[in-house]
Formats: sequence, structure tokens, C-alpha cells
Amino acid sequence: MSEKEDSATRIRQAAVEILLEVGVRAATTRMVTERAGVGRGLLNHYFRWSELRAQAWGEIFDQLLDQEAQGSQEPQVLMESYLSTAFEQNNRIYWFLWIDATDLAKTDAALAVVITRVQSRMLEQLASYLRLGAEQGLWQAPDPEGIALRLSALYDGLANMLLTDSIDLSSEQAEQHLRHLFFLETRPILAGSAG
Repeated sequence: MSEKEDSATRIRQAAVEILLEVGVRAATTRMVTERAGVGRGLLNHYFRWSELRAQAWGEIFDQLLDQEAQGSQEPQVLMESYLSTAFEQNNRIYWFLWIDATDLAKTDAALAVVITRVQSRMLEQLASYLRLGAEQGLWQAPDPEGIALRLSALYDGLANMLLTDSIDLSSEQAEQHLRHLFFLETRPILAGSAG
């Protein structure tokens, strides 16, 4: 790796780390350059701040999706993981990053592009689990894309409520709401029952 590539990689990695620590809004070029051990001029040489921040945000969510894709390919396992881990405390930073970035994307074109790409990928991945389960006769999913969209929208709304403490809602209750929607949308087929 050349010195130029090494510096750019260090800056990108520092941006990822800073976003995970302080969020999208609070992250600054100074935090990133200090973490990367470079001057602001070097950061500006390689990146525009908005684009670096968007790239770092996208990298965080791409890594999450890649990890998920490397796991089990059984639709029941995939959906159970989606439902049971959605509101775990260690995911709070991801809810925060998601909500913060979607708000900023209204005026930040670079973030808007990356969020659109990542959201499309997330929805496609979730729809593929739903489709696979329907093909295997585990549940009904006449509109996997629509179900994925509705599950994702409820997830986002519940995560926002948990982050803001806007209502008396526990993580366990949020998970139950998400599970209920999954059940209503897919009507899982019980073993031994006629489809």
C-alpha cells in the first residue's frame, strides 16, 4: 500500500471510529484528523467532509449487512435473528446513526445517496429472507418487498421511540410489536397444518 493509500485509509477508518463513538452530527474533521494522526490539509486533499462522513456511515452499515449475510441461510434463523436482536442495547448506536443521518440527508446530498443505497440493500436482504421462507412453506409472503418495507418502518419508529424515551416502551415490548407485525404479515404455517 502506498503512503497516499495508507493516509486515505487511516482517515476513512478514523471517520468510521468517530461516527461510532459520537454520531454523525457531533463528528468533526478535527476529531477525525486527530484520530488518524494527520493534518486537516491532508484530509481535505483526499476528501470533502460531507463525502467522507457519508462513506464512513455507509461502511458501518455495509459491514453490518455483510456480517448478517455471512450467517445462516435458513430463513427461520435469519428472521429470528432480525426479530430478537433488533432492540438489543448494543444496537443503540446504529439506531442513533441511522436516525441522525436520515435527518441530515434532507440537506446533505452525499448522505442521501449513501442512505438510499444502504436502505435499498437492507430492504432487499430482508425481502429475500421473507421470500425464501415462503418458498420453503414456513410462512406466507405474497408481497415480500412490501412486508420488508413495513417491518423496516416499524423498526425505525420503535427504535426512535426507544432512543428518545418519548413513550414508556421497553426493548422487550418493542420486540413484541415487531414480532406481532411479522406474524400478521406472514401468518407462519404451523407444522402439520394445511397451507
